[in-house]
Amino acid sequence: MQNIIKTLLLICITTIVLNAQELKKSKYDINQCIKIEYTKEDIKKYKKLIQEGELQGYSCAGIYYARQGDFKEAINYFNNGKEKGSIEAYAQLGSLYLSFLHDENKAVKNFKVAANAKHGKSAHNLGVYYYKNFKYDEAYKWFMKSYETGDLNSLLSIGLMYIDQKKYDEAINTFKKAGKLGYAQAYHSLGIFYRKNKARKNDEKGIKYYKKCYEMGYGLCAGAIGQYYEEDRKDYKKAIVWYKKGFELKNEESTSRLGLLYAEVLKDYDKAIYWYKKCYEKFNYSGCAADIGYTYQIDLKDYKKAEKWYKIGYKLGSGKAANNLGYIYNYTYKDEKKAIEWYKKAAKLGYQKSIRKLNDLGVSYE
Repeated sequence: MQNIIKTLLLICITTIVLNAQELKKSKYDINQCIKIEYTKEDIKKYKKLIQEGELQGYSCAGIYYARQGDFKEAINYFNNGKEKGSIEAYAQLGSLYLSFLHDENKAVKNFKVAANAKHGKSAHNLGVYYYKNFKYDEAYKWFMKSYETGDLNSLLSIGLMYIDQKKYDEAINTFKKAGKLGYAQAYHSLGIFYRKNKARKNDEKGIKYYKKCYEMGYGLCAGAIGQYYEEDRKDYKKAIVWYKKGFELKNEESTSRLGLLYAEVLKDYDKAIYWYKKCYEKFNYSGCAADIGYTYQIDLKDYKKAEKWYKIGYKLGSGKAANNLGYIYNYTYKDEKKAIEWYKKAAKLGYQKSIRKLNDLGVSYE
């Protein structure tokens, strides 16, 4: 009898050891493997990482194949990473199932493994998933797990969730908590809350919190103050002052809005292009390159310069730039074949107008 008990215990212990796979984190930055465009040299590099014993190599290769649309091969690499104990492989596989294959059950299963191993982004993704499905208690649990890994952005999500539930005092307290922890974006969210929420609208408080986060060095808040002066007060001089403050704090949106103010409201196209170029040169921002193209196309009717800047914008990942270039070929140059080429490029970047345009033309964008 004792021998039977010992055998059973041995089986149980062996089973526990086999199931208790040790999950590992890597110091290799996964963001190095996330690109707009890949070359064959990239996949060679990722396979070399695997050969060298770098766990992130599996996730890098998986991301590469996922971006090429080869989901089967992507899954193979992520699964191989999982077998080696890679936390990131679980996280990336969860993202693949959620965003591309639309299998929420498998996505949640993989995210939970990574999240329970303290992968903050996976915990945050679970919070977002449950939040979107109105399961607020479950969302709160996972957002808090993410917050405990150091992700202050999850506090913002909790604050927004409280707003959805009309728990305004809890939302305000959550934003303030994140702000006091040094997260300037929280004061930006609080500013938006007071500016936009009809139940608690208070422009004075909204601007107060925008200024608070601006003083913490967050340029987006300078842009928000500029937008207030531009749209609500029609005080364009003050708007320009605050947009420039945003530029000084390296905020591309403030700089882009400054160009837009000159282009659409003040009709000073030279200054509009000047600030759009500042934005492009300083931040390598695709949106500003596209805006330069748009100003040349619509306002100055200089299609060659528009074409040049749209191509720059497209190389930086702007679907809008590719779509607008398709528009020029379609309606200005009367070259439908070239137009379709550019609409397809925009569609591959997820630009919905191009997808609809291709559908109208009876062309598949795949």
